[in-house]
Amino acid sequence: MLYPTLDRLGITRNCRAAGFHTFRHSAATIVNQKTGNLKLVQKLLGHSNLGTTADVYTHTSADADRSAALALEEAIYGDLFQVVPSFGTWNKNAALN
Repeated sequence: MLYPTLDRLGITRNCRAAGFHTFRHSAATIVNQKTGNLKLVQKLLGHSNLGTTADVYTHTSADADRSAALALEEAIYGDLFQVVPSFGTWNKNAALN
């Protein structure tokens, strides 16, 4: 149903880039990120093997990767290093004084 609808709407697609399989990956990732309950994701997708759900269907986001890296840095270094402000908010004159 999805592909004919996309075709009728004139939405170009790569056969591997869109479809219900892609939606299943997205749904698995979103539910896992929001709930942290991989068993729930397994149940929703109907997988008999948790490894399939975990290894194939769930993915990390760039935000989650960054949060994990920052948590690890804080655990190792504590507040040894100050947070560097983003480029757009940095005040060069204040840094020189």
